Formats: sequence, structure tokens, C-alpha cells
Amino acid sequence: MIPSCPEEKLRVWAPDDSTKAVAREFNCSLFTASLLAMRGVGADDMASVGAKHWMRPELGRWMEKVDLGADSAAAARIWSTVSEASSIVVYGDYDVDGIAATTFMLELAMLRKARVRYYIPHRYNQGYGFHHGVVKTIAESGCRCDLIVVVDCGTQNIEAAQTAKKYGIPLIIFDHHLARGELAGCDALINPHVDGNDLARKLCAAGVVWSWAWKNELAPQQWLKASIDLPALATVADCVPMSSPVNRAIVREGLDVMRTRPRPGFQALMRGIELENQSLDTDALSMRLIPCLNAAGRLEIADRSMKIFFPKSEIEDDVRHLIDLNRRRRDLSAKIISDVEKSALTSDYKHVMYGDDWPAGVLSSVASQVCCAHDAPIVLAAPAQPPLIRGTLRVPPGVDAEAILSSISDDLASWGGHRMAAGFSVNAERWQDVRDKLECILSKAERVVEKEDILRWSPSELDLGSWKDAERLGPFGVDNPYPKLFCSHSGDICAEPLGRKGNHVKIFVDGGELLGFTGEHLLSDGCSPSGWIYKPRVNFWRNLESLQLVLEKIVVSVA
Repeated sequence: MIPSCPEEKLRVWAPDDSTKAVAREFNCSLFTASLLAMRGVGADDMASVGAKHWMRPELGRWMEKVDLGADSAAAARIWSTVSEASSIVVYGDYDVDGIAATTFMLELAMLRKARVRYYIPHRYNQGYGFHHGVVKTIAESGCRCDLIVVVDCGTQNIEAAQTAKKYGIPLIIFDHHLARGELAGCDALINPHVDGNDLARKLCAAGVVWSWAWKNELAPQQWLKASIDLPALATVADCVPMSSPVNRAIVREGLDVMRTRPRPGFQALMRGIELENQSLDTDALSMRLIPCLNAAGRLEIADRSMKIFFPKSEIEDDVRHLIDLNRRRRDLSAKIISDVEKSALTSDYKHVMYGDDWPAGVLSSVASQVCCAHDAPIVLAAPAQPPLIRGTLRVPPGVDAEAILSSISDDLASWGGHRMAAGFSVNAERWQDVRDKLECILSKAERVVEKEDILRWSPSELDLGSWKDAERLGPFGVDNPYPKLFCSHSGDICAEPLGRKGNHVKIFVDGGELLGFTGEHLLSDGCSPSGWIYKPRVNFWRNLESLQLVLEKIVVSVA
């Protein structure tokens, strides 16, 4: 069912004389200039850096401005000693950012002909982070280890770093998570949140390691550009700001690699989900490909996704397994959402939910859906490896997830995260007290109600050329949202059913057509909208491009 949206939650923009001046001066369409104005970008802003740098940020130009911190050079000096005689362990994380960063470091080591292996912790049995027990196992395994490289975690895993030092194993940590208090002692810690600049702080973990290699010239530029698909994939997966010109440049060039020169395993996965190369964009990554890659770490072990990047002859079996895992994840997510909705009606807990039979690995994605649907903070928790309970916290804009967990950190076994998303573990015996504290905090959480910026634009006035011009503002994502458009409506709905089952509709409005997927209720429920919110997308069919306008929300008046 297509959701509705009250008018008062919208901030509707329309082109004016200054917008037309931007379009003329910088040779872009009025539609593109209007989207720029809606984002607060005017003629002065564009003139200060040049229109082409707004429209298409150049990777090399912006990489020069990235500062990863003082230890970047120290880590490069250590890496320069790596040779075919070296034995390296790359320690990663089980989400797509961690998998991509791990893959890149493995390939960088193989470029120097080093012997290299990797370790990714089990989400359920071990949880997030760089674990000292694993370091002890590596050191006492009988296999030589000359260097441990940690990616996407480790900044504050002090005990694990001390264990590496105890065994005399050099240690480099690459991370992008917020740093609080004491830091892990290691030979080099590259985390822009420790001493990097703003551009670097907006990178994901794979973006950090790739940028480090680029800035320190640790591989030929041609090789690095061919590997940019990894940080691009991770940038979309980890929802880091796409307002950053560095992230936009990485994703733009990475998408080009994925479309034109995809890795064999990646190509097999696209075939498996029936996604054509030219249709690959940030939406397809986030909605179709990334969930498959994440499903392995959520329900089994992340090694299954690593096989996509290092495929063997049975790659088709691995692809089918990932797709099946993602289907299972969706089914589990639907069950948890149903449980949450029922619990909210009967329980005293409206913000902190617990399920004995919920798999902890899928809670983060479900919590994001619930938070978005209800525009309210939510904690979902489930049993993990005894005696622990794992929880995930998601909050709407204006609420600080990290600050919330920090306020009860003494009660937690571990915790970490970002402003809008965080996770924690707690001993089962303390869970009830933690649950009560979190429910109290979240029920009183004050947030800034933000209106959604939207551009008034008639469907009849948008063609494929105008949209292709506007796509230069992408790739779209966090802090650079996909353009949403608005058109008014009055009178009866003029629509016809679509699809074999008739569960989709085509709506005729203002001289154009909107496609309403799962919008069959609009044909019968007497809905009287005041307007429509829709978004453009390019459709490929038999090598032909066409512009589709997809209905996103129904705008309603609230008396």
C-alpha cells in the first residue's frame, strides 16, 4: 500500500527568477537549477568552485583535500616493508563495509605477493569488534603472522591491541567509527574521527583504506581505479553522507566499474537477481544487491559473501544461497515487524521490544524500518551468545543514538555506533534494568520535526533529457536525497489497473502518468488526495531507455 503524507510535513519549492538565472549562467536545465536551489545551492556557491565541480566532482581534485590523520604516513611506511616473504592477517567486520574493506586489503596485499588470510567475527557468537581471543589464537596457531591489519573496527578495542603487542605482532587499524576516551595502542591508527579532516570523517571504512592507498601511492592509479567498486559499494551500504564530493566521486566512478567491468562474482549475483548492468544505480545497490550481501553475515557467516569477491567454480551455488538467505531474512523481518506491532498495542513498552525467538542478526534492518514508519526511536533486542542480549537502536532525525547509549554505558557490556544508529550488548541479568532505563529515555526523547523538501513540478513538464541532466547531481543518498517531486490534485482519481493481478495502478494526472506499485487501493477506497509525491527513474527495456514517474506518497489535507 502506498503511504500517505500530511501537507504540513512538506516544504514545497518552486522555481523563481534566481533559479532561472542559475540555469542560464551554468548551462543546466531549469529542473536541475531548481533542485540545486532546493538544496541551498545558488549562483554564488557554484561560482566559488565552478559549476562542473558541483555537477561532477573530480576524484583526483577532491582526494588531494582528504586528510586521514597523522598515522596515515606511518601506516604507509609499515606497508612498504610488505613483500612476498610477508604473512599478513586482515581482520574485518561482517557487514558490507567490512567485507569490502577486507577484500580491498587482501587484494592490496596480494599485489605485493604477500601471503595473506582474513578473519571476520561471527555476528551472533562474537559480535562486533576486534577481539583479543582471536589475536591470541592467531599468535598461537603455529602459522607465522608478520602484521595484523584491522578494518572497520578496532579503534577502542584496547585489550586486543595489547594482546597483539604482547605477542610482538605489528598492528595497523583502519576505522571510521566515532572515538571516545582511550584509544587502542597500535603501530598506526587511521581513523579520521581521531585527527582527520571533515572530508575524511565522512568516509566509510572501505573509503578510508582505499583513500589511504591512493594518497600514499601504494598501488598504480589504474589498479586503484579498477578497485574503486569496493569503496563505492560500501559507501552506499553504510549510508555515509552523499553530500560529500569525495563520496559522490567514489560512488560515481565505482558504479561505472560495476556496470562496465564487473567482477565475475558480482556479475553472477546481478544475473541471479535479474538486474541488468545498465540499470545499476544507488537504488538498485541499496534495495537489491546489498541486502543479499548482508544476509550472509546476518544469518550465517560473512564468508559466504566474501566468496562473491573471490569466486570459484561453484559461484552460481553461492549466489543462489545468498539469494535464499535474503529471502529468509525478509520473511524473518516481516515476522518481527508483526510481533513489534502487536506488542506495541498490549505491552507497557512502546519503544524497547524484546523477542526470545528473534535472530539478532536481522534486528538492525527491522529497527530502521520501524523507526522510519513510526518516526519514533526504537530498540529491538534478542538473545545472543549466553549470557548476553544484543540490541540495536535506531532514532529519527533530531535524536542522538550515541548519546543515549553513552548515558547508560556503565550498564552495558559493549556498545558503539553513530548519531542515528547504534548497537549494544548487555548481560541478561541486567537487561530488565537497561530496558526500563531505555524506555524512559526514549519516551521523553525530544526531536526536531523536519519538513521534507520537495519540488513542485508537473509530470507533463519532465522528460528524459531533463532528468538525465539532473542526474549529474547524484549519486544520491544520505544528505543528498533522491529528488522527490510534487503535483497538486483535485477532483476524482483517474486511474487504471496494471500488472497480471491488477495490484498496481497507472494514475493520470496533470497531463502525465504516475505508476503506483501496490496501489490498487486507490481504485476503490474513496481516497481524496490533495496531491501526489513521485520520483523519476530511468527504465531499460530491450536496450531502450524511457522515463518512468513512480508514485511514492499520497498527500492528504488535515483539517
